[in-house]
Amino acid sequence: MRLLRSAAFALLAAPALFAAGPLLEKDVDVPRDTRIDVGLVWEKCTLIDVETHNAPDAKMVENAKANDPKDLTFLLVRFRYANSDWVDHRVRLTAVLLDAEGIVVGDASHTATMDKSQKDDTISFAMKMKTVDWPAAKKLRITASFLK
Repeated sequence: MRLLRSAAFALLAAPALFAAGPLLEKDVDVPRDTRIDVGLVWEKCTLIDVETHNAPDAKMVENAKANDPKDLTFLLVRFRYANSDWVDHRVRLTAVLLDAEGIVVGDASHTATMDKSQKDDTISFAMKMKTVDWPAAKKLRITASFLK
């Protein structure tokens, strides 16, 4: 009976899986002082670029190293997008900061709506990371999973 219920649930959930859009991924340089082009496109939706705010400066990093290596920074990650479609699209964005060896130094995800007929709008979310890890971040891996 349990197997029958599992099979029925899988059949009911299958159309939702096929209705979703693609999973897009791209590695870019860490946006420190300027926006970095992303250029991920699905149908009429485009992730244009990404920027960060509230990054720790050199003095904050040195202070954290000397006094509290576990000190945390809440980095704001902001994506600019365009959606020329006539409908809203849901997207799950994941941003992962990697050091030179590919080790994760910070990550965050956020599900948002890309509003219809927008030429220049933003999606922002916070990423919690150790302050001392900010200088080691070399790449930002961006994953966009379109949900509808």
